[in-house]
Amino acid sequence: MGHMQLPKRLLAAVLAGALTFTQAAAFLDTSGHWAEDAISKWSEEYGIINGYDDGTFRPDQSITRGAFAGILDRFLKFQTASPASTFSDTPGTYWETEILKLHASGVYLGNNGMALPSDTITRQQAVAMIARSFQIEGDTTTLTYADGDQVADYARGYVAEMTRRGYITDSADGYFRPTDPITRAEIVSILNNMVDVLVQSATPYSKDTNGSLLINSSSGATLEHMNINGDLILAPGVQGTVSLENVTIEGDVRNFSGANITVVNGGEEDTAEPGVPEEPDDGGSSSSSGNYPWVDPYGYVSYNGYQVPLYDGMDRNSLSQGDFAWDGDRLTYVGGEYETRFGIDVSAYQNRASENNTIDWEAVAADGVDFAMVRVGLRGYSSGSLVSDAFYAKNIDGAMAAGIETGVYIFSQAITVEEAVEEADYVISLLEGHEISGPVAYDWEMHDSTYRVYGISPEVATACALAFCKRIEEAGYQPMIYTSQYVAYNKFNLPQLADYPIWYPEYKSASSEKLYPGFYYQMDIWQFSSSCTIDGIGGRVDANIQFLR
Repeated sequence: MGHMQLPKRLLAAVLAGALTFTQAAAFLDTSGHWAEDAISKWSEEYGIINGYDDGTFRPDQSITRGAFAGILDRFLKFQTASPASTFSDTPGTYWETEILKLHASGVYLGNNGMALPSDTITRQQAVAMIARSFQIEGDTTTLTYADGDQVADYARGYVAEMTRRGYITDSADGYFRPTDPITRAEIVSILNNMVDVLVQSATPYSKDTNGSLLINSSSGATLEHMNINGDLILAPGVQGTVSLENVTIEGDVRNFSGANITVVNGGEEDTAEPGVPEEPDDGGSSSSSGNYPWVDPYGYVSYNGYQVPLYDGMDRNSLSQGDFAWDGDRLTYVGGEYETRFGIDVSAYQNRASENNTIDWEAVAADGVDFAMVRVGLRGYSSGSLVSDAFYAKNIDGAMAAGIETGVYIFSQAITVEEAVEEADYVISLLEGHEISGPVAYDWEMHDSTYRVYGISPEVATACALAFCKRIEEAGYQPMIYTSQYVAYNKFNLPQLADYPIWYPEYKSASSEKLYPGFYYQMDIWQFSSSCTIDGIGGRVDANIQFLR
């Protein structure tokens, strides 16, 4: 009797143990495993990386480069493929289609014209491919791992950025192990850290998420009456319309597809108001110099190509080049005019990037942090709903117990004075039972036309800020204004808000030519980085310098 010949793709899968799956309620070999919950989620619930027909998951088993391409394609559903001749060793192989799709998207680059699909994929190769899939590119190559010098140049930036964002959490011993095979459990862990919820169908979804939400449904999706405490990500495979009805998105909208997004609030579709300049990225340095040559003799400041009138009676920024120097990833003041203090601001992002969702505030204090600003809540920039930060109480109480001066802030999207007062009252209610020793900051932002405050007049924006501060002051707290250059120059009448301290963001890095804030007016706190590392906190942290007069 002759041997039965299996079809090529089925034979390859059987040999690799990668095609015949089980959807059992539990795997025989994952009970008590460190990645048990994530494995259950991404295998049983989402089917992205599945178990074997013998009831096992084999969490500590390695995986081939081709099989890994299959996982990423199931995750993101890439749409276009490179020619079959792209790699010399993929024609006719099991993972050919998936590899060619990832290559067309700039994810799977190969080596000297070969894809090496049967080779075991290493940790640095896998992290680089995941980062490329999500278009994650960091501006740092700094690695704090004990074996960081062993990370290949092509992967260094990806590993650094993925680590900085808190996506890599399996290196508790301080070693990244770049050339070790990545395990199935480690793959699941990274995916789980990056994405909290995966929406795979057009069935309306309305459950709040603790992190980012990824849509990979080819027919689009409907999200309604919910909060996304991270990014909203549309995979390349999304082709239909994505409808957002009363959805609060804390992070960014990252659309890798050609899908249209419709935003509906209160039954009416959002429309952008033309003719209002959009807010630029505040992370870059200004084109200023220590002598402020962009101020013309007629009392105007040039900002992004248009003229902004200067106000009398406002203190001018006296900080200049030479006043600051780097100490690791912290910018320190070395000038002689001010006493300064170092501080951070945190939200649920830092909790989720930390072990057990808990910031070790004693370790934070021991690392030289003098003050902390804790996000207490936010108003959705799309839905307008008020939502508390999931960890605000834990952070306030922990920071205060550690002896750190603690203030709070709310992300505002108030478009009326009534809404600003509502936000102030909301903060006051959340602070009941919690002692703070620092200010309460009003963080009103407008980045683009997706923000509900887009097009609000300066008169209304200023009135909202003033109403918030007065209500906070009446409750016995110190109000503070968080403002970018755009908002300060175009939306706030600063003399009307002169009684309140200014908290100003402008990020610097080791490559910045000018190590001082380019804002014309003097600020009380300068948020100089979003990428600081602090003992006791996982992931990146916003860092600040307070200037004491």
